[in-house]
Amino acid sequence: MKRVLLFMAIIPILMLLSGCWDRYELEERAMILAISIDVTDDREEVEKYEVTHSKGDFPVREDQKYYKLTAQLAVPGKIMLGPGGGETNSEDTDWLLVTYGYTMKDALSNLQQELAEKIYLGHIQIIVVSEEIAKNGISEIMDFLRRDYEVRRSAWLMITDGGEAQDILNATPPIQTIPSLYLSNTLKDAVRFGKLPKEFLGKIWIDFSDIGVDAMIPLVKSMGDHILVHGLAYFKGDKMVGKLTPTDTGAILAMQGMNPAGYSNVVETEDQSGVYLIKPQRRKSKISVKLVDGEPKVTINVKIEGFVEEQNHVNDLSKDRLEELEKTLSNYGEKALSKLMKRLQQDESDILGIGARVRAKYPKYWHEKVKDDKGWYEVYKDLDIQIHLDYKIRRVGMEWK
Repeated sequence: MKRVLLFMAIIPILMLLSGCWDRYELEERAMILAISIDVTDDREEVEKYEVTHSKGDFPVREDQKYYKLTAQLAVPGKIMLGPGGGETNSEDTDWLLVTYGYTMKDALSNLQQELAEKIYLGHIQIIVVSEEIAKNGISEIMDFLRRDYEVRRSAWLMITDGGEAQDILNATPPIQTIPSLYLSNTLKDAVRFGKLPKEFLGKIWIDFSDIGVDAMIPLVKSMGDHILVHGLAYFKGDKMVGKLTPTDTGAILAMQGMNPAGYSNVVETEDQSGVYLIKPQRRKSKISVKLVDGEPKVTINVKIEGFVEEQNHVNDLSKDRLEELEKTLSNYGEKALSKLMKRLQQDESDILGIGARVRAKYPKYWHEKVKDDKGWYEVYKDLDIQIHLDYKIRRVGMEWK
């Protein structure tokens, strides 16, 4: 009797289990590895499919974008996951398809009409957005990506430095058989070598959502069969307002205290007799916020330890020379960081998240005088920010005779 009662109790529980109701086999999926997003002015010449709406029924606005979406799909059975790929090249492992639409979902719905398999976004490695779109705002693209549960937060978002985003997907070196993995590994290695901050898609979403923080996104440029990591694009809200060169990027990483350091510094001696290349090894930063006479004051203290990588036209690693180099690096670095900070303030882009620090430490001041991002930009552009840099050379290597 007890067994019967137990069985009767288990039956309703089993009925509640849904199982794999949305399961698709691998061969039933069109796995998109990367997408690029451009805008086109030839919307009248592009064939429009009646998928999400009938022709002429889309409520077009005066500033309506018409997206050109390029999708890089994996060719099943062609991707070699182990050593010994043989003669396989990128043309065998991926398939590029171009589609158009008024919105991201509209474009993907049109793409689905051209595919027998169901589109799957769970393996996207790279999302490339053109500079033109970034300058006009990427809120619509971010809205779609955040709503789609298949899109991984670990995917990389890139902004093109001029040109079309589609060109980035065509950049594949001969030694790599999977273009999207090459692009993804390029950014991962850039982070590992200290050339870029770890700004993957999930982190960018946080920056867009958080009050008092603006986003920065890797900036890339097509070089034919490979790409150039060209620095960072920085934003005010959802619009790109400027670019950071690799040198500027190193300065931002220093103010954030991020390691490792990926960029060396060129220093000329005071008597102009020689040039040294100094490589930062460890960086430490502290951003302090205080209210003085009812207004926020910010101090950024940066400490850097480096070593001599190279010396040109000179052979002097004496104590006096090293102290001279440390003083020059500290003074020049302070001026460079302050100049960059003024530029960010002028463009009203708070990529260091100073506003979030003020809001967290002085909530009463924020709610009474700042209130929102718009109010913070008014404060931020005239904010008193003092930057101090202390540079120490810890290693000099060998001296030649």
